[in-house]
Amino acid sequence: MYVTSINEVKECEMDAEGACGVKVKYLLHEGVGVTRLQLRLFTIDIGGYTPLEGHKHEHEVFILQGKALVKGGDTEVIVEEGDVIFIPSWEEHQFRNAGEEKLQFLCTKETVE
Repeated sequence: MYVTSINEVKECEMDAEGACGVKVKYLLHEGVGVTRLQLRLFTIDIGGYTPLEGHKHEHEVFILQGKALVKGGDTEVIVEEGDVIFIPSWEEHQFRNAGEEKLQFLCTKETVE
């Protein structure tokens, strides 16, 4: 078993092309023995956004705080605290902070790719 506090996990600035004001904490990952899914905590500053991208792995997302405009394929939707999102493989997607406070969400990602 592995247990840690969110406060003990290092926060990294996302430096991917097309990202603005995004920080990530890798809560569960291969380095601690996870073999199938990573669990990550994203924090997006007011006005910030993730890259518009599509890839093999899917995502399951839970909004913890704030409001986001989520692009998924040809659809755009506003989501907020308590909402859950599924993004299938290869669907082009992006998260934009659409609120007046920081946006935080949990997001899974397969470890194998």
